[in-house]
Amino acid sequence: MSSKMPDPSEDVEAAFGQSWRDHENRALLGHLRRQRPDGRAALPQAQEPAPVGEAAAATLGPTIEIYDAERLARRLGQGDGFVGDPAESGKGEDAGDARQIRLWTRMQGDERGPWRKLVIPDAVMIARIAGLDAICPHFSEVTAWIVRAAGLSAATGTPLRLDPAVVVGPPGTGKTFYARKLAEALGVPSEVIAMNLMTDRGSAFSGLTPVWRSSGPGKVAKLLIEGSHASPLIVIDEIEKASPINPSETPENVLHSLLERENAARFVDEFLDLPIRADHIFWFATANSLSPLSPSIVDRLIVFQVALKPDEMLAIQKSLFHEANLRVGQSFAEPGAALFKAIAGHNPRTLSRLWPIAMGFACEAGRRDLDIADIRQAEQVLIGGKEGARRPIGFITPKRKDEGERG
Repeated sequence: MSSKMPDPSEDVEAAFGQSWRDHENRALLGHLRRQRPDGRAALPQAQEPAPVGEAAAATLGPTIEIYDAERLARRLGQGDGFVGDPAESGKGEDAGDARQIRLWTRMQGDERGPWRKLVIPDAVMIARIAGLDAICPHFSEVTAWIVRAAGLSAATGTPLRLDPAVVVGPPGTGKTFYARKLAEALGVPSEVIAMNLMTDRGSAFSGLTPVWRSSGPGKVAKLLIEGSHASPLIVIDEIEKASPINPSETPENVLHSLLERENAARFVDEFLDLPIRADHIFWFATANSLSPLSPSIVDRLIVFQVALKPDEMLAIQKSLFHEANLRVGQSFAEPGAALFKAIAGHNPRTLSRLWPIAMGFACEAGRRDLDIADIRQAEQVLIGGKEGARRPIGFITPKRKDEGERG
């Protein structure tokens, strides 16, 4: 009688998968905790008085100043500066000025001052990043690049720096999903900016000056000012699909500065009107094709090509199931191999929506396990309407091309 020796690689992969699921559980619990009406933790916790300024920076670990506090004070009329009374502001441009002054005042009153955290990976974080291979195996080249950069950062005790990158692949391959998981693994806030919705010169990045009625800071400044990190992850979704009304004022103009580290270190948001350090931001773009982009933008990006392989699909299917299951309190048993095989034709985007619908059908039937009927009904909800849209409706029968020509 022979027995099969255990494969150590299987244990490692299983450990990575379990570690990642544990991390997701902690992240979801934190998210649910923040949804409490009082905004506090579920159990009362004793808190020390919050440190201020440089003392606060010392408690945060490695930090940098993202703006000049003295310059901010001068903007508010302190020292040798001068600013008008916001109480005198009315409408239009004056209202924009008042909002600008309120933002400056909030920044000056922030107990953290201008200090924001930097990312210096440790062994746990590096293992979390490496664990992305278990849920997004088709991004292994991207993950390996980040793991190497994280290892260098950990070995030298210097902040993690990642050059701006773009992942190119067909629609529905999970590019944005991977970016979100990467932000979770790095432990940094993230923001997705959809380039296909951008019709101006890039105010989502650079903000709008107070002369405009809808003026306000851009997402870059807001992430840095309101967030805890100097290194948030900003995802530029479908970077090649900007459609500005005025072709001479495209978002690419502001990206030329933000994606160049030397210029990003002195980035000026149009509303904030203060130099701010944006050179530690992690930029992660997605694209279906690079051909519409100007060579000067592509030159600023590390390019990765991704495509789904059949032998990688099972890991992705399971990852998306576990994420959907996590959002409903892990109420469902993991499906068997036959069910995963039945959905092999769907891309990750479709699967991320298919699982919750199928769970709804199973719940309606009083079950906590999914079967093929749940999947087929979910497919009908998700895809059936699209197929029906291709068929003629009503009582008019369309003519064939040859019939139209006879008339």
